[in-house]
Amino acid sequence: MAARSKPEISDQKDAAGTAVSGTGAQPGAQQPSAEAAAAPQAAAAATAASAPAAQGTGRSDGGKAAPATRQPGATISQRRAQYILAPRQQTGLATFSADFIVQQLTNTPDIDVVKTIQPPRLLGFQSADPGQAPLGPMVLARMTPDKADLLKAQAGARLAVERDAPLTYMLDPTVPQVPAPHQLPNPGVLIPLADGFSTTIEVIGESGPLPETEVYVFGSVWPVQGVTDASGRVTLKIQGETPDTIRSILIKPRVDYWTFWLDRPQLTPDSVNRIAAKTLGAYLRGFPGQQLLGWGQRAMGLDRVPLAYDGAGVKIAVIDSGAAPTHRNLHGVTIGKSIVGNDPASWTIDTIGHGSHCAGIIAGGPVGSGGIRGFAPAAEIHVCRIFPGGRFSDLVSALDYCMENGIDVANMSLGGGEPSQIIEERILRAKQMGLACIVAAGNSSGPVQFPGSTPHCLSVAAMGKWGEFPEDSFHAQQALDGFRSSDGYFPAKFSCFGPEIDVCAPGVGIVSSLPADGFGAWDGTSMATPHVTGLAALVLAHHPDFKGPFATRDARRVERLFQILKETSTPLQFGDPNRAGAGLPNAMRALGLEAAVASAPAADPSLDVLRRLLGLARGEAQNAATSPTLAPQAPNGKPNGSGSVARGPATTTGEWSSPAAGDPSPAQIRDMMHKVGLL
Repeated sequence: MAARSKPEISDQKDAAGTAVSGTGAQPGAQQPSAEAAAAPQAAAAATAASAPAAQGTGRSDGGKAAPATRQPGATISQRRAQYILAPRQQTGLATFSADFIVQQLTNTPDIDVVKTIQPPRLLGFQSADPGQAPLGPMVLARMTPDKADLLKAQAGARLAVERDAPLTYMLDPTVPQVPAPHQLPNPGVLIPLADGFSTTIEVIGESGPLPETEVYVFGSVWPVQGVTDASGRVTLKIQGETPDTIRSILIKPRVDYWTFWLDRPQLTPDSVNRIAAKTLGAYLRGFPGQQLLGWGQRAMGLDRVPLAYDGAGVKIAVIDSGAAPTHRNLHGVTIGKSIVGNDPASWTIDTIGHGSHCAGIIAGGPVGSGGIRGFAPAAEIHVCRIFPGGRFSDLVSALDYCMENGIDVANMSLGGGEPSQIIEERILRAKQMGLACIVAAGNSSGPVQFPGSTPHCLSVAAMGKWGEFPEDSFHAQQALDGFRSSDGYFPAKFSCFGPEIDVCAPGVGIVSSLPADGFGAWDGTSMATPHVTGLAALVLAHHPDFKGPFATRDARRVERLFQILKETSTPLQFGDPNRAGAGLPNAMRALGLEAAVASAPAADPSLDVLRRLLGLARGEAQNAATSPTLAPQAPNGKPNGSGSVARGPATTTGEWSSPAAGDPSPAQIRDMMHKVGLL
């Protein structure tokens, strides 16, 4: 970043009193205004006023004096949260520097500065376009919400203040997959804690007891969970229940076994209840000695793609919990960085297994080695470890890593809370540099979670297929309302849905790699997303458009990639486009390996973004007539016949429905924009 001139620094000092609730003083700065000087005094007064309350009265038992040796109590108050502070450029005003913000926060009571995130080091083609503001630093600080609100009000548009929200990444089996507010029982009608019973669950496998197995017992009130010990046993104290009120039990072995689900189990109190788990190989013939091409890869047509299409030359970032290069199918993963913690090399420590599972779906290999096979085994995988403990600020750092290292596709099997302008702007800047972010829709059964809800990403929902997992596994519980179509596919009930969904991919009973050299069958939009990421890598590596008119790393390249993935998808019989988007991506058509139909008139790929910004989902056109499909195009906007997108139904074993209606045509889009005053 270029050095700032002295007049700009002077402007920063003058703005101190109104920018933050600090002292407003720097060495050599002008004296703050009376209003600015009063801010820290008010904060100090508030702190002093709260001190007696925090210390408590020191009295209990009907007003009797507490024993002299008793420690004074502290009043429970709202704990401080972590916030991101990002300077904003404003015309005619100096932009706050990170050092300036840190100094002001340090001088403010009850605010702790955590760290400063420096902007990515971008060179040459990576740097900002003329007239575009360069990426700036960010400051992380811990403070109470009222302090954050005051800071936001005082700084105005010159400083963005957002909560550094935690990110989520896995399907939680303890949360019923039903819309709020019905997820938890009413605490006003809970059964007293005095009622209940104890029972011991023993889990055995093919070779004996299974330690580290998660056990969940679901009753009429709250779920109870535990983990088996070295003997494969765990004793659970189940409060507020009787054996007759237990609804179901879930057994989830750590590795190499299927989950087990049983409705209305007969549990014997104060006794050992034994459950036998099934190995993955008991259902998957020859696995893991014989290499498995998962049902998800086969559903998307990877089994028909020539082996030479392996993703070589494409860089993929897996922003997740790390990856285990010790795994037989992940030996090719050699590059990474841990964003969290103090050791950047700890990306190889995947205590959760989530990142290793995603990496196996994307790039598991080599072909013929046993275990599992991914979509793009020759792609260059970069692991960005942000879990456990990942926050929005860690995602910023991971995106910065991607921009610095020229990553082509980022797999983001994660989600957050409230939408973040700071994160969205970072994703947009990454997109402008040619980074395609493919994001999980979320597992809350509700609206699409951020950042999957932003139009600058490709949002992926999850689906399953009957017959690809044991009927007594937890996977069999994931079909939406017992949905069973003629082709065997079903929408996953945990998957988030809405007009933001772009495509739907396999995400139930997905077998992939787990540390150190095992395998697991998992559910989630986290598992669906790497299916699309892997196919995206193949398209970038082998589709002719990305060797010619869309070879330049920019936003048009990303939009063209997203367009191909959606235009070549096969519609799904889910009855709701908000659950499937364009449908199931098809590898053969996306790569141009199936015969194409006649090209339609050319259109601008950016119109696809406009459709999403206007909240239009596929199949929601006002005109029931089918609109022309988008054709590949050259930079000059003329049709590019050599890179035409193949259309038509995929070759499948089931039946597929045709779209009820096409998207609005470009003319209709422009007419709508005119009506709402955008043109």
